[in-house]
Amino acid sequence: MSEDVRAMDKSPDGGFVRGASGRRIGRRSFIKRGSVSLAGAGLASVLGAHDANGQSARKTRLVMVKHDGATDEQGTGLPDIVRQMVDTAIRELTGKGSLRDAWREFVSPDDVVGLKINLRGGRRLSTQPCVVNPILDGLVEAGVKRNNIIVYDAENGEFRRAGFQLNDSTDGVRYFGADRGARGRERRQFYSTKPVAVADKAVYFSKILAEEITALINIPLIKDHRIAGVTVSMKNHFGSILNPNDLHPNCCDPYLAELNATAPIKDKTRLIIVDGLRALYNGGPRDNPPYRWRQNSIIACADTVAVDHVGLEIIEAKRKENGVAPLGERARHVATAAKIGLGTNDPAKIDLREVDITRSV
Repeated sequence: MSEDVRAMDKSPDGGFVRGASGRRIGRRSFIKRGSVSLAGAGLASVLGAHDANGQSARKTRLVMVKHDGATDEQGTGLPDIVRQMVDTAIRELTGKGSLRDAWREFVSPDDVVGLKINLRGGRRLSTQPCVVNPILDGLVEAGVKRNNIIVYDAENGEFRRAGFQLNDSTDGVRYFGADRGARGRERRQFYSTKPVAVADKAVYFSKILAEEITALINIPLIKDHRIAGVTVSMKNHFGSILNPNDLHPNCCDPYLAELNATAPIKDKTRLIIVDGLRALYNGGPRDNPPYRWRQNSIIACADTVAVDHVGLEIIEAKRKENGVAPLGERARHVATAAKIGLGTNDPAKIDLREVDITRSV
């Protein structure tokens, strides 16, 4: 661990301390300027010992970088500012001074890297290109070949609406859906032939995830969901399987937890970077403009449970602020995932580092 990261742990009063990037880092914050901040959450290694409740015995670090002016009035990210946010997040998470060294913590030049984005909300509520682009540049800086990077979601048809161009060539970063544009029974050829058991269901993974990539970076959004309560990192992988509708009973519990505990996801996931530039607190998962707001944040973490716990807290805080009933038990898959040892939802075991770069960029 670097001296900068160790220094962050020595703040005597929970106030602001300096991190690897030299930015101000807050451990105690609150809702202000229309953007939700939290206290008591973070990034965890999901390796190592677990306690009797399945929780990791190590503390998870989670970095949330914020900039009040990161988006325009529609919530569209401003590329130069967002790049600084993503770069800051990865440096703070790793404690590394250079982007090359930071990204090398997660990938090697030999990896084929998948970036799982979320395009279901269309142009106004999907993972934004301005978040993806600095991640791509970081991977290349770490030595990954551009054609060994696949940016994917469920369907080809969603890419252009969200501002991405399809590319399935041998030149440059590849962008395409798990379905490769096929419809009906033709889609089946692009998914694994052997099912994977998820609780009492049989699931078929995209060949992108199951066979083509060696490393995975999950780039979800923060949204409420009428069935599962929230859709952040865990539910983003409904776009990685052929038959997500089979996993919706009982508020997707225990299916979401069990799905993310399967080898194709658990063993290949290296990092989660949340596009928190805009978020949705009611009426999701499709875009619902009256309930969409500019959260103006980027979150980086390696623990899917911690990410979803923090995302849930952000949404619940925004619902309370606007007089909307809490999600409550609908989002119970987060606790289930913690119980089976997938990560932690215990605030005492999540080390949240909030970094505000509004005055620095």
